[in-house]
Amino acid sequence: MKHSKKASVAALASGCLILGIFAVFSLFPEQIAPYGGKEMFRAWQPVSSAHLLGTNDMGYDIFSELVFAARSTLVTGLVAAVTTLVLGTLAGLWAGFASKWRAEVAGGIINVFLLIPMLPCAVVIAAFLGPGLRNTILVIGFLAWCPTARMVRARALHLKQSAFVESLIILQIPKRRILLRHILPNLREVVLARYILSVSSCMMLEAALSFIGLGDPHSATWGRMVNIAYRNGGFARGAYNWFLAPGLCITLCALSFYLINSYFESRSAEVSGGQSYLE
Repeated sequence: MKHSKKASVAALASGCLILGIFAVFSLFPEQIAPYGGKEMFRAWQPVSSAHLLGTNDMGYDIFSELVFAARSTLVTGLVAAVTTLVLGTLAGLWAGFASKWRAEVAGGIINVFLLIPMLPCAVVIAAFLGPGLRNTILVIGFLAWCPTARMVRARALHLKQSAFVESLIILQIPKRRILLRHILPNLREVVLARYILSVSSCMMLEAALSFIGLGDPHSATWGRMVNIAYRNGGFARGAYNWFLAPGLCITLCALSFYLINSYFESRSAEVSGGQSYLE
């Protein structure tokens, strides 16, 4: 038990350290980036002390682009995850605390959405709506809420069968008050863990959409950097520093959220008596 707690705390510390670096990039890009976003140099320069990751086909410093793209990538992931959290929590509460036939209908809707392959569906919807930051967030939020809803539904059903909630129902306490005053506070740990994991999923989906050209063309993100590198000859010229750097940033950022989530998952398992709802 002590070893498990130490491992979860170590994972939390590692995740916060990695995420903290990218958060600093997002908050203070002008102070960290060695060059401004519009400064141009000779194209296709290799890695050097003057250009830590070289320059791209237009002569922009790749490391500076990487730093400036951190903000857009993180903001998109955080905002899209909020959308999935709100939709998933509302749907999960409805499915877990509604009357029998309504709960069955809500559970069926959640299961249907879970069966839909996310990436192909996101590509179709994003192509229909067109590129743009708002459309990207809407697409991700519309498709990624189902795991949160399933988790909230499982936890709500567990709480609904607990002695204190049954006592409140017997006392004829309004369902709305039970949900707001007693159910939601007991969902805090698992919902927070699900949100943290959702940020990672949303970032990966945004990167996939940007890579195939369906992201926001006016926003510099790590996924769009990989897309531009592919379209403008980065692969053909062997400029691995151009497309591997943003790919590594996406991987590390997703890993940081996963490590932080593992800590809250262990906490939620303790709260729920050893049973984890973060499937």
